[in-house]
Amino acid sequence: MSRLSVLVAAVTVATAGVVGPACPTGAADTTLPPCPQGAALISPKATSPHTDCQVRSGGLDFAVTYWSTPELSGPRAAKVTVTDASGEVVQTIDELLQPSSPGGVGLADIDGDGRDEVVIPIARNPFNGSPNTLFSVWRAPGDRLHYERTQMVGQAVYPSGDGYLVTNGGGLDSRDLTFYLPTGAGYTLVVVLTIEAEEVDPDTHRVLTVVCRAHQEDGLHAVDMNLRQAEETFCASPAAMAIWPGAQRIEIRRWRPGQQR
Repeated sequence: MSRLSVLVAAVTVATAGVVGPACPTGAADTTLPPCPQGAALISPKATSPHTDCQVRSGGLDFAVTYWSTPELSGPRAAKVTVTDASGEVVQTIDELLQPSSPGGVGLADIDGDGRDEVVIPIARNPFNGSPNTLFSVWRAPGDRLHYERTQMVGQAVYPSGDGYLVTNGGGLDSRDLTFYLPTGAGYTLVVVLTIEAEEVDPDTHRVLTVVCRAHQEDGLHAVDMNLRQAEETFCASPAAMAIWPGAQRIEIRRWRPGQQR
């Protein structure tokens, strides 16, 4: 029995998913069935079929199709054809998939800005003994029609509560939180936190103390912080404090006066 519980926050997405007939280049297939609703794709265990389908969101239509070959058991690529109200194709999204892709393309407002993003699970791989999903997020801010791609990995993805998008991944006794800043070009990776359980009650398995560390990322300049400021700020953020809430936060990194990284 695992000594710790994995913290998983699931997102609700409209899923798509088995290989079907391809539609002509540059055109959306309007005969596709509606995409099923309500599946949580970015989680340690959830799966869904890769079935050709279509879904409407924000005045746009998204036709989802998959490509494969007879000798392969699963789809090798996903295609999302985005059309406007007039039926004109405004963007075609292509994504290569790995055999371990856990589910189909989905739409969800994962960053809380009021507009759905396109989420494509690419693969599911073990990390520190726990399954984590490699996925891409395609985002278009405001009323823009063009979606920009950002690749992420984790067991869950959700708004941080203070303006960022967070992926939550890792293993049973160590969580990695990656903070992204929504921008006009998708997302900028700002900082990665590693939160580790240091002391656990052997009887109740309750985590008593944790350590939080920040890792240097190029995106810190986007929020005008050095590593020390980022560690102090993000380790005290709502998303970080939600990991093993109630556990005492202890510091093992000793910053020298004036030290920034």
